Amino acid sequence: MNPWLVSLQVTLPFVPSYFCGFFLYSLVLQYRRPVFYRILFAVYCLVLLTLKPLFDFHWQIYNTPDSWVYAYIIGSVMVLTLPPMLLLCFQDTWRRKLFVVFPFICIQSSIITPFCLLVTNQDWPMPLRQELPIALIFFLGSLLSCILAILLTRRLVALVEGLPRPLYTALAVASPLVNLLFNLEQMIAMRGTVTRLEGIFQHIPLMMAEGALMVLVFFWLVRRNSRQMVAIAAVRERMQQRNLEAQQRSLDSLRRLRVLRHQSLAEIRSMLQAGDAAGALRTVEQLTCRESQVVHRYADNPVADVSLANAARLCADAGVTLTIHGTLPRDCTLPPVDLASLLYNLFSNAAEAAAQAPKPARMEISFVTAAGRLCVTVRNPVPEHPVRRPRSEGHGFGRKILREITDRYDGSYTLDIRDGQAVATAMVWLPAERKEDAHA
Repeated sequence: MNPWLVSLQVTLPFVPSYFCGFFLYSLVLQYRRPVFYRILFAVYCLVLLTLKPLFDFHWQIYNTPDSWVYAYIIGSVMVLTLPPMLLLCFQDTWRRKLFVVFPFICIQSSIITPFCLLVTNQDWPMPLRQELPIALIFFLGSLLSCILAILLTRRLVALVEGLPRPLYTALAVASPLVNLLFNLEQMIAMRGTVTRLEGIFQHIPLMMAEGALMVLVFFWLVRRNSRQMVAIAAVRERMQQRNLEAQQRSLDSLRRLRVLRHQSLAEIRSMLQAGDAAGALRTVEQLTCRESQVVHRYADNPVADVSLANAARLCADAGVTLTIHGTLPRDCTLPPVDLASLLYNLFSNAAEAAAQAPKPARMEISFVTAAGRLCVTVRNPVPEHPVRRPRSEGHGFGRKILREITDRYDGSYTLDIRDGQAVATAMVWLPAERKEDAHA
């Protein structure tokens, strides 16, 4: 009888087990709308997941020199074609579609390994009545491994999606590459073996060691990012507290001004009744000067006004001249919390650097709002040897916060330092107008 026909007869009861892993991707990802993509992915799985066990069992039964080559050619084709098929047939973000490749396959492969050993530790071919119970056990093991892989992969995806976008992107790109590396290592390990069982035993220690290392690295990244997020949250809380304090100082100044204005008006009335026009004029000039100091507005937007007032205070205390170009409109659609974080970190970092720079020092802030984008540029001198404060004091996260906010709104943050001058630019795409604003 033809060896390939024998291998096919042995293979058919095991084909459903191979389908579990691929079809259950639909429980992690969402298909695209047209049914065509479901059919395309089904055909893709039908072809490859019939050929893969066929070559595996041909190797298991006959141990021909070319059997392992065919088996790992098909394996390599699966590894190389799976990411493009996921990108094409499912509608989630490309990062999510790429990231699930390696965790899902690695977890599923690790759990199903004992059942693979059961299958390979048999004398093939065997009668169908003996083969079916083994195929059923293998199917149940494959189903169990896929369910556990789905649960763990969903958890991992939730953790990864909370990471900064650059780190998430790096993990997403690395996932299919690491899967390809594992497949190549497995092929190399099994090339010199006589049987598939021997090859699996040789590859298991390497697979477990590398998998454990990657798990440790992954959770170290997540833990490190979590600590940074906690620190950033503390920094933001302190920043909001300072903004509230600045607003409170402004309100207190306005209250004092109101009292002063009432007193001054009474004095002016008394002076005019007494014929002291010169004294009344001096009182009016003093009141006008005081009002210009207290009621100075830096921008039409209240959030920007508070941030600029705080920057002006920092610059005045440090003897730095502050110049503001442009303004931020009141109807800016960037959420106030993110706008406050963006401006506070831009301005405070620049003011702190300018305060340490040789005098006279000058700091410039520019606002440009056009074509649905907000661009804020800050120019300031920098000292030759800046004094850096420790992160335990809540410093050192300003740039990370700026990159996080600009990434969230598909923008960018750049910092260019040349010839003792720093130019920081933050650009964000402004969200669309809120519905309530549009109907107003």
